[in-house]
Amino acid sequence: MAAAATLVLKNAADVNVNYYPVKISTGEYAGYVDRTQGVLALQPFASLKYAESATQRKVSGKCTYPVKDAVTGVIDTAYGEFSFVLPKVHVLVDRQEVRKRISAFIIDAITVAAVDNGETPW
Repeated sequence: MAAAATLVLKNAADVNVNYYPVKISTGEYAGYVDRTQGVLALQPFASLKYAESATQRKVSGKCTYPVKDAVTGVIDTAYGEFSFVLPKVHVLVDRQEVRKRISAFIIDAITVAAVDNGETPW
């Protein structure tokens, strides 16, 4: 069995951040942690889930980002998730279409404004 690869994600400064595997269930689940934060409770986490049946493939993921309030000491965690349900009858180009469109939707100015500033198009 191959070793689990490190997951590399970009941070807000567009710099690569290594997430190291902490839990791997082959073919089902992979959990990764960003160890740049020395405090365990403040380490960002990313996970990928995978399931396949005779008719469809499900792929989902989640990234968490905990932050400690400097005044109160309370840790609040923000997170983002994605989920794909892909019918097995779809060919590669169909699966690529939905993945690319979701990726583009996440980085589109409308979504960025809503997440970063609470500004919506309506």
